[in-house]
Amino acid sequence: MNNNNEIAIEVKGVAKTYDKDVEALKGVDFTINKGEVFTLLGPNGAGKTTFIRILCTQLMPSRGDITILGDSVVDDPNAVRENIAMVPQDAMAYSNFTPWDYAYAFCLLRGMDKEKAKRKAEETLKAVLMWDMKDKPCQEMSGGEKKRALIAATIASDAPILVLDEPTSGLDAIGRRNVWSALRDRAAQGKTIILSTHMMDEAEMVSDRLAIIKKGELVTIGSTNEIKKAVPFKYRIIAPEDAIDKTKYTEVTKIGDRAVVYLTSDTEAIQLVSDMLKKGVNAEASPVTLEDAFVRLAGGDIYELNEEDKKEVKVK
Repeated sequence: MNNNNEIAIEVKGVAKTYDKDVEALKGVDFTINKGEVFTLLGPNGAGKTTFIRILCTQLMPSRGDITILGDSVVDDPNAVRENIAMVPQDAMAYSNFTPWDYAYAFCLLRGMDKEKAKRKAEETLKAVLMWDMKDKPCQEMSGGEKKRALIAATIASDAPILVLDEPTSGLDAIGRRNVWSALRDRAAQGKTIILSTHMMDEAEMVSDRLAIIKKGELVTIGSTNEIKKAVPFKYRIIAPEDAIDKTKYTEVTKIGDRAVVYLTSDTEAIQLVSDMLKKGVNAEASPVTLEDAFVRLAGGDIYELNEEDKKEVKVK
């Protein structure tokens, strides 16, 4: 991340109301720095895609404004568009176009000369492991390969602001890791990257900061570690539900036939794992995750005990 904290994007009271008084965004305020990978998290219908459409000048806000490198999406959308490249959520390469066709054309559209366009296209296709299929028609590719072709073209464009809505959905683990690496490399070069994703590992791996949106409102913003502090526990233990004495613990989530026990200390975690081993039961121990924090902040209560369990366990 670029540490000069120079603001690239300023979001000022952005709200959007659709027909029948449906409030997709209720007035959000935050800033995004140059050279930052900034991720939007939220449940389905939270307002993430609406926000991205406003950011990319595809939709006007009902009130408020976003300035991008000093230009307003409301007052000067054409100037904003000159600085943005985007991969929409449902975008897909098609027809007999090849990854090279897309990457090279995007570079030319950004105003590069032919030699620079060729250099940028080659560099980016190699970065996302598509060089060996650069001349393969997209109509012959898998869905994940088509998505990577568009991601490569967007990154190759060298726009100062890159916006990617669910960019790695449908990609395999290797493809995802290479896209993440390419995005982190571009951020190190000073590009500002805005992601929207449902994948907690993606958000945790690639982001400098995250914002959680729920029902059109900004719930919290911060680094992964800052957001994890919303969960007042250090560890979680996953074990078969019938092996857990729930009367001993104050924070338990039931997931089918499994229980997730949240604990505050090393001693408690070691003791519970030891108890499970003595019973011959497999137990998985780990620090609390970004997903734990997300569910707590955006999904309501993280504890899904049934009525009988609630009589036995105190739930905060």
